[in-house]
Amino acid sequence: LSYYNEYKSYLSMVTVCGKQRNRRRGRVAKTAIGKLRKKQHQSKKKVIISNEIIRNNWDNKKTLNENFCNLGLIADPNEKYRTTHQRKELDKVDFEDISNYDDSLNKTEVVKKLTECSKNVKPSIRHFSPAEVKLWEFFITKYNCDYKAMAKDKQNTHQHTPKQIKRKIESYLQFKSSEYKTNMGH
Repeated sequence: LSYYNEYKSYLSMVTVCGKQRNRRRGRVAKTAIGKLRKKQHQSKKKVIISNEIIRNNWDNKKTLNENFCNLGLIADPNEKYRTTHQRKELDKVDFEDISNYDDSLNKTEVVKKLTECSKNVKPSIRHFSPAEVKLWEFFITKYNCDYKAMAKDKQNTHQHTPKQIKRKIESYLQFKSSEYKTNMGH
């Protein structure tokens, strides 16, 4: 029996660079936290849906792909055109002719409701802080439409490029002419 205990301790020891060290065990200690994390990882993820129309028609017992299929939506629009590790030729992918495609045949009730809601959406207009208003007004009065000079100006502390400045000034002018400006009291 003592010989067996010595042999067992010998197996748990390993010699590395001439020094005796304990052999690392093959399994990780299972703690309560580790078990909890594993359980959370393996459990089905709860899907949070912000859209009310989809949320009302969602079936929690089905998977995400099954739900999208039943709603008449596509979970992954690129799935049809995705290639594997081996290179596929683009000739094999069939691009459908949509010129004479009847859209109303494949629409489900959910898709019809979503299209109605999308038609009623107001365009979003970006609101500008007083500091931004002051900066863009300064640039417009000083340089008019010379975006390169605006980019080189000392007032351009954020180091915007000429294209960025052009986009921001266009957005600012749209904001300035909109009805939202008067509602905010600027």
